[in-house]
Amino acid sequence: MAIAYRQPIDGKDEFPLLVETWADLCGGIPDEDFTAACKLHMCRSKFFPCPADVIAAHEECRPVRHNIAALPQDPEHKTHGLGGLILDALRGDPIARAKVEQFRQQKGRKAV
Repeated sequence: MAIAYRQPIDGKDEFPLLVETWADLCGGIPDEDFTAACKLHMCRSKFFPCPADVIAAHEECRPVRHNIAALPQDPEHKTHGLGGLILDALRGDPIARAKVEQFRQQKGRKAV
């Protein structure tokens, strides 16, 4: 990169300060990833990258890690047609209401 871009005006004083600043800001990025991030930025921009550009490119290059939460456990027992039965009971069907009440009583006995 040094060949394509300007060198510090006062290399004796400016260069160590630049190195220290870049090291503080980009020190957590491994060398291989740093190089890849610089190349990615240079492919997209005609300007020399600043630390923010390198950090943004590095974030873009990193593989996405999804935090997968544990899925809820399946119910132990599914009652086939229960949704339709409850819907019919809510609509006023006396037979459906009786079956829902019977189901509630059965579940209440199992919980105790």
